[in-house]
Amino acid sequence: MEITGILMLAIQIGFAVHAMKRGYPLFWVFLIVFVPLIGCLLYIVMVLIPEASQSRAAQQGGKVLRKALDPGKELRQLQEALERSDTVGNRVALAQEYLKRGQFDAAVPLYEAALTGLYRDDPELLLGLGRALCGAGRFGRAREILEQLREANPGYDNAEARLLYARVLEEVGATEPALEEYAALLAKAPSAEIKCRYGKLLKQTGRADEARALFEEVVKDAKGGSQHSYRLNREWVELARRELG
Repeated sequence: MEITGILMLAIQIGFAVHAMKRGYPLFWVFLIVFVPLIGCLLYIVMVLIPEASQSRAAQQGGKVLRKALDPGKELRQLQEALERSDTVGNRVALAQEYLKRGQFDAAVPLYEAALTGLYRDDPELLLGLGRALCGAGRFGRAREILEQLREANPGYDNAEARLLYARVLEEVGATEPALEEYAALLAKAPSAEIKCRYGKLLKQTGRADEARALFEEVVKDAKGGSQHSYRLNREWVELARRELG
């Protein structure tokens, strides 16, 4: 009984403090203090549960749960939206969902259909199409699209677009231009991924010392960085370690 009493008192204090901090009416404090069992139960049902259901974490958790129970629901909704109204926005939304799911071939025609009229040279749509083509292994066409992006939007400076272009150049065997792109990216955005991709291509072209220096930088940065940073770059850190032997 003594432990139960202490626990009940702790709950009362916690709920009362919570009510005062949130600015709820004082009757909640009196109810919690003077009618503890009923007061605390009512506070849980009428205040804490609704408050938790509206929190960002709860909403995100609910979204994850709904997705797990019906993983195809969002895709079906986007497909139905496009059937009801064939707009650029609906095409792109569905294409983006296909990209998330790794269904690159399905995303390609949607992006191509969206790139018309005023949107013909839209940099975000061209980048999306470039991603889809690259994912589908159509690197030659991806190169054409990314070069169109660069020519039509000379002021568009996007690190992801430049990295994708460097990767595509590498895939089609344009080694020297790819090295130049990686070098330019490294000077501007020296991420672990860029260092590793550049390092691998340097190694393939016989520039082993330069490649090793980049892999060593990746490993060194990982040792001095945060756990969060390591989790984000785990794939590249492990690759660098393997390359160093």
